[in-house]
Amino acid sequence: MSTSGNGQRPNFQLRSGAAAFAAALSILTSGGPAAAAKIVTIEIGTQGFTTAYGINAAGSITGGYDDPTLGFVRAADGTITTFNPSGSSETYGMGINHKGAIAGYWWNGLTHGFLRSPQGKLTTFDPEGSVDTEPFRINDAGTLCGYYADSKYVKHGFVRSADGAITAFDPEGSTGTQSLGINAAGTISGYYSDNSNVYHGFIRAADGTITTFQVSGSDTIPWGINDSGTVTGSYGDGNTGLTHGFVRAADGTTTSFDVSADVSTQPAVINDKGMIAGSYMNNVGIRYGFVRSADGKITLFNPPRSTETQVWDINNEGAIVGWYWKGLKGNSPFYAFLRTP
Repeated sequence: MSTSGNGQRPNFQLRSGAAAFAAALSILTSGGPAAAAKIVTIEIGTQGFTTAYGINAAGSITGGYDDPTLGFVRAADGTITTFNPSGSSETYGMGINHKGAIAGYWWNGLTHGFLRSPQGKLTTFDPEGSVDTEPFRINDAGTLCGYYADSKYVKHGFVRSADGAITAFDPEGSTGTQSLGINAAGTISGYYSDNSNVYHGFIRAADGTITTFQVSGSDTIPWGINDSGTVTGSYGDGNTGLTHGFVRAADGTTTSFDVSADVSTQPAVINDKGMIAGSYMNNVGIRYGFVRSADGKITLFNPPRSTETQVWDINNEGAIVGWYWKGLKGNSPFYAFLRTP
């Protein structure tokens, strides 16, 4: 089990360019809204391992902490409630809806999905034939999406309705499917690989209709989708080895963007106001956070003393959660953060 959250994303190679990166950092972080933003560290337990994956409109946050890992929900006033399915040694809350229902996964030798009601009731589940179930997001209707692996470790997308019915799906030609975002209408965003190991984006409507797409003919990795059907994610650049961000409107119009010319841009989520949050990677593969306003303005950020930052979710008020390291990744504790505008 990985707590980094990036095992799902292809690892594109980066090219050098430290001077260009430093110049872009200086320009993008000078003055403006970044100075007004507040970043709070969330540290639960005693081991120094806390991750935050989801935040809802009320400011409630879910994630996991310590080792063995327990799931948690943190209310806007800072009150923390922990939870753990029976027999679990690792539990992660991944998505939280406006009502406070949480979707996530837990581990007892195999990975299973769970739904936690706003009242705290835990329901565990697996799609038929799954040996690895990982829910990612849940909408206000209680419909959640994610992916699972079968006995041959081939990944398939799934959607679970509020009544518990689970539907597995794969775009035509898929050799591995991951669904990563869902909106109020039940429309799902994600990506799949084909026989040539090329990644394609897809959008699955609530009626099961799947639309596939690629940006610039390259590896395309959609992540977040908002209630207007706008999707964000990244696509590869075979010439430079970098990834670029994109925004795809419901009508298919696509806009590309970059934090700067010499870094990899990896958007993760988009809220209903069109704000995008994600991470970008410098020339040595270290991630930092960014937020892009609906009008295209990009602001970079990093929690104090952070050596690497991973962004995971944003709510409609622009509050962002994720986690960061205070040392070399893999050799130091990591802490969740909450960034408010």
